[in-house]
Amino acid sequence: MFLGGVGERGLVAIATSGLFGRIAVDVATGHVVQIPKTESAKTSHVNSDLGSFNRCVAAVIARFPFYADGDEDRYEEAADELRGLISGIDETALVHNGFWETFCDDVAIGDYTDWDA
Repeated sequence: MFLGGVGERGLVAIATSGLFGRIAVDVATGHVVQIPKTESAKTSHVNSDLGSFNRCVAAVIARFPFYADGDEDRYEEAADELRGLISGIDETALVHNGFWETFCDDVAIGDYTDWDA
């Protein structure tokens, strides 16, 4: 989906994020960004390019489950491991208030417990 009103030359949405958000590629720069709502003009950084985004997603999936129910003492450790994986792929990915930083912060507070593990 092309979002013409966001970014210098517009964005191409490639995925969903949360209930209303989108992951998109900025046509002008090639950067991957997150849009909180399709009608929003605000974006947050995800990755420097689509290849880095794909590699980060693959690394996060490969690392799942991050911890199991009852492993509260592992939450921050798992988040730190993910931060290392993600920043090793794309040094721009963990920007303040960016997609991956927020994701890792959510992991650190236990939002991604695999209850079936």
